[in-house]
Order: sequence, then structure tokens, then C-alpha cells
Amino acid sequence: MAVIILFPIVIILLSSFKPDDEIYSVPPRLLPNVFTLEHYLNLFTLFNFKEFSINSLVIASFTALFSTIFGTLSAYGFSRFKFRFADKILFFIMIIRTFTPVALLFPLYLVIRSFGLLDTTMAIVLGVTSLQIPFTIWFMKTFFDEFPKSIEEAAMLDGVSDLGVLWKIVIPLSKPAIAVSIIFAFLAGWSDFIFSLSFSQTPRSMPLTIGIANMLTGYKIYWGELMAGGTYMMIIPLIIVIFFQKYLVKGLIAGAIKA
Repeated sequence: MAVIILFPIVIILLSSFKPDDEIYSVPPRLLPNVFTLEHYLNLFTLFNFKEFSINSLVIASFTALFSTIFGTLSAYGFSRFKFRFADKILFFIMIIRTFTPVALLFPLYLVIRSFGLLDTTMAIVLGVTSLQIPFTIWFMKTFFDEFPKSIEEAAMLDGVSDLGVLWKIVIPLSKPAIAVSIIFAFLAGWSDFIFSLSFSQTPRSMPLTIGIANMLTGYKIYWGELMAGGTYMMIIPLIIVIFFQKYLVKGLIAGAIKA
């Protein structure tokens, strides 16, 4: 199974270092005879990848920020406070998560256009966040439901307010779960395509996903740059997996351990 998953990634990586004549060679060769960085240089000289990279980082960062803040606060509210129609509201929010992005495109497009946000990175952030907040609410609520209420009650007996309990006690003890929410939201913003394709119209708001898609033109496919762009886009997710793996594992199993 690992071989099946990794084989296409290896092909993309090795092909990104091949000259054009070797990419089109028949029969195809796995390893390049000559290693070249030409395709990576072309990403920044011909395809504006510097601006696309900044846009992708902005979209991913703000998606993670908004999704985590609003999702965590909402999840804590649903977990701790009982109010009328709470279950129905939560169910409706979860239903939104089952929607495909295409189902939300038209209403979101009308809202974004009415606020004059078309062709901005914030429009893409709003689109991705609208689908990511329900996931964050579901994930964090599951965690908060298993969080020992006795700790919060002890703090309240000492005169700490509800908001103080959340800020000083619950959030510090929920860092692994919050880290997972941040990572998932960041990767969702980093890899978004459908909202970016619909809401970005010029390079000033286009992320890397659209930059790579633009290499598939009507008269030529830039295979070398396409492979280099795919490899380039994998760097951030790879760094996250390597350096934040322990937080991912802790956050994903935290609820099970508390239960």
C-alpha cells in the first residue's frame, strides 16, 4: 500500500529534475540522466510563483485563524451551555460540512460580490472557512465533552468567570486538540482549488493551486514546471507532518484517552 501511495509522488519528484527531452522520452526513464533546476527557476521567473506562494500562505493562515477561533468558541458553547434548539442548530452546522464546495459557490459568490471582495484572498478565505468551521466545531466539541468539568467547577468556586475558565484553564489544557484543528484548517486553505478558481480573477489573488492549473494551456502543457510546482506545493504539508506529528497524534487520541 505504501508503494502504491508513494510511487506517483516519486515520479513527480524525479520528473521535476528532468530536462524536457527526457520527460518526453520513449520509453520513459525513472531516473534522469541529467539533473536540472530549470523548471524550479521557471516557476518564479515565468509563472509568478513568488506572489502565488504569498497568497497561499495568507489564505491558509487566515483560514486556520478564523476556523480555530470561531470553531473553538462555538464548540465550547455547545458543549457547556444548554439553550433552546441547540441540538438542531448543531445538526444544521454539521449538515453544512457534508456539502460539496460547489453547492456553496453560488450563494457565497453573491455575498462576496455584494461586499466587493471578488478577486481578493479574503474571498477565498471566507469560502474555505465556511466549510472548515463545522469540522472544527465537531472536533473540538467531542474533545470538550470529555474534558473534566470538575476542573472548571473548582475554578468557578474560586471566583473565575466562564470566560476566564475557558481562557486560563480549558484552552491551555486543550493545546493538542487545538493544534490539530489549526493544522487541518491550514492544509485546507493551502490546498483549496474550487473556491480559488471561482473567486480569484487575476494573479494578485491567485494561490499556488491556480498557478499550477494555469500550466495546462490550450496549446501546451508545461510538464516540467507542472511537476516542479507539485513538488514545491508538497513542501509545507511535508514540514507540518514531520515537525508537528506528535501534536497530531496527541490531539487525535486526546478524546479517546480522556474517555
